[in-house]
Amino acid sequence: MQLLRLFALGLKIDEAEGGQACDYGSITLLFQRSSQPGLEVLSPQAKWSSVPVWPPGTEKDEYPPILVNVGDLLSYWTNGFLKSTVHRVVFPPSGATSDRMSMAYFCHPVNATKLTPVPSQIVSNASASARAEEAVTGSGAMTAEEHLRSRLAATYGWDKETDREG
Repeated sequence: MQLLRLFALGLKIDEAEGGQACDYGSITLLFQRSSQPGLEVLSPQAKWSSVPVWPPGTEKDEYPPILVNVGDLLSYWTNGFLKSTVHRVVFPPSGATSDRMSMAYFCHPVNATKLTPVPSQIVSNASASARAEEAVTGSGAMTAEEHLRSRLAATYGWDKETDREG
């Protein structure tokens, strides 16, 4: 579990956007405070859409629902049938008056797990995206660890080989 805090600095929506991202693992469980919307997902039409904290039909529930994000690895395992959720966090147009707090559980498999599609008729019939076909390296199917290292290197500029030694 990771506690996430986005500080309110009185910024407007166009000044305080969180970076867009996909989660590196298989799934993410997001626990949000009921009074703090701000999560947006990118639609297939390349438009940002707000994700309600209380989706229709849950308004009378005692606690907000748990949001489930599909991550990169689930996209690989389903051969692109399930897509990684591109998302970001934004402040309300009027500016934030309090910090945004949420809690996330990032599910990631054992490092040696191969990123090959699961044996399923649905997955076999799914049209594969360019990235979700089998993740292949020079030594065969990519592992979860190799994927994580490549994503961290791309995101933060880390040198994969140096990090492995250090």
